[in-house]
Amino acid sequence: MSSSPIFFGVYAPQTSNSGSARLQAQLRTWLPVLVCVSLIAVESTSFLGTDRTSEPLQRIAETLFGYDVCVHWKLLYHLIRKTGHFVGYGMLSLVCFRGLWIALPRHVSRLVRQLRAHGLALVVTFLVASADEFHQSFLPNRDGQFSDVLLDTCGAMALGLLLFLAMQAAGRKKQAQKQLRHRVKIS
Repeated sequence: MSSSPIFFGVYAPQTSNSGSARLQAQLRTWLPVLVCVSLIAVESTSFLGTDRTSEPLQRIAETLFGYDVCVHWKLLYHLIRKTGHFVGYGMLSLVCFRGLWIALPRHVSRLVRQLRAHGLALVVTFLVASADEFHQSFLPNRDGQFSDVLLDTCGAMALGLLLFLAMQAAGRKKQAQKQLRHRVKIS
């Protein structure tokens, strides 16, 4: 059973012995991970701390939903920030999974390869989240919180689980189609 061409086929490393082709394949594989980590690093600066982002976001919310949003702004802003953690690190985990899925050897079963890629993506996400929160603990207007690391890791687990289930369903569908074609050939 092959990888989904929508997600993985376009970026799959080409089999070539030239150094340039190998480098390009590695860049296609790992550049999305580098971009995600870079975005996290930029968002982790003191310039994008709560004290600088709350007011502009509140103005946008007031424009969209009216001034009643001010009554619950602290709660809404907290939910916006935590949802950003959850989704952002979930996306990092998916991008890491993609890179690992491409890079891991194909001689093992699809399920073993998938579980390894998910497990390693989860570890990478946990390490990046930990480094991010550690870095924030040194900034004057930010604070590092282990609860955010746990939230980030939960986002990675949730989106990873959704991808795992989708890949399992796609694999079962492909297997069923293969069996159906085989039965048609026999008849």
